[in-house]
Amino acid sequence: MMPWLERPWQQLNTSFKAGRFHHAQLLAGLQGVGKLALAQGLADAILCEKTSELLACGQCKSCALIAAQTHPDKLLVSSEGATIGVDEIRATGDFIYHSAQQGGNKVVIVHQANKMTHSAANALLKTLEEPNAKRFLILTCDDVAQLPATIVSRCAKSNIAVQSEQQVRAWLTQQLGDYAEQPWINLFISQPLKIKHWFETGQVEQINQLFHSIETLNHTTDVSQCVELLVKSPELVNEMGRFVQGRIKQGLYNGADFSKITVAQQALADFIKDHQQIPGLNLQLALLKLFTALKQALQ
Repeated sequence: MMPWLERPWQQLNTSFKAGRFHHAQLLAGLQGVGKLALAQGLADAILCEKTSELLACGQCKSCALIAAQTHPDKLLVSSEGATIGVDEIRATGDFIYHSAQQGGNKVVIVHQANKMTHSAANALLKTLEEPNAKRFLILTCDDVAQLPATIVSRCAKSNIAVQSEQQVRAWLTQQLGDYAEQPWINLFISQPLKIKHWFETGQVEQINQLFHSIETLNHTTDVSQCVELLVKSPELVNEMGRFVQGRIKQGLYNGADFSKITVAQQALADFIKDHQQIPGLNLQLALLKLFTALKQALQ
């Protein structure tokens, strides 16, 4: 288990052993902090035939099925796209209400529940309002503000977060060996799995290029490299935004004109909002507007 997950696991385990474990659990925290890993661990323990704690034994028939990824009473709902649709959530209701094939518990994980459409959220709410014995829902969420309050109120919420930067650095060294100390690491230290993913997939080179593009804005407003990177990997727009925000904060610290800083902040907010709604639309012009506003603020 990742070391920063031990505290929330201990809290959940205490309620489990005391018989107070809620049928609907909401794990909330930043993307890349390990919410899905914790959800999977909880689900495996709930399905285990021998455990008295929230830790699977790894030896029973149920654990063997889990290891083979064929357990019939475990369902993961997730989406690589922008939304989780109503049909997918309705399927979880059907899954919950059917008898358990192994005769024990049934567990549904809804990963990144904040992606649910309005109709999907309503369908899930119906399931939450009619809990069944030995049926469990585990939701992960990157942004609780994007979940309806009616759903949040019906779940037991656990905040998942990194408690120690030193702890994360030690874990990253253990996972990646002598990973290069990048100048942007501190910006993402609360999202260690994201950092690990970048290094393991080689995407760290793209992150370095984005960081360099923003850091050299005092000398140029050339957007071609950023356009190329974001066309190839549109999911990196938030990372670019983090770098821009870092420069804005640096500008404020150095006494930049507040009105120009405000213009740059608005340009960043507009860019991210527009890019999320229609990725790639007028990307070059939008980046040029953002870079120009930021450069003016930093001068």
